[in-house]
Amino acid sequence: MSNVKHPKCPMRDLAAKAKERLSKGEYSAPVAPANITPRQREIYIKLCELKKQGAEVVNPIAQLADENALKNLSHEERQRYIIQLAADYVSVRNLLENSAKQNPGA
Repeated sequence: MSNVKHPKCPMRDLAAKAKERLSKGEYSAPVAPANITPRQREIYIKLCELKKQGAEVVNPIAQLADENALKNLSHEERQRYIIQLAADYVSVRNLLENSAKQNPGA
């Protein structure tokens, strides 16, 4: 793929903006551990954002669940989704607590 064929494609613009952010040091997305599932990675990022905002997680199911997904699920699927979400939340919360204990200044 050469620059001559598509000098102004949207993907190149996004890549240039990302490169600019990285060079300025303005990119600070939370880096999730490699040994977790994609759903746990989403929860990890949401919890890091809530922590950065100073918000408290009072009701993790309501705060972390995808409302659109819950509307389209049957009763059994909804129960399965909530149970899996709760298990993922507990494992991610424990992961965050352990990392906070290991890195108290972070």
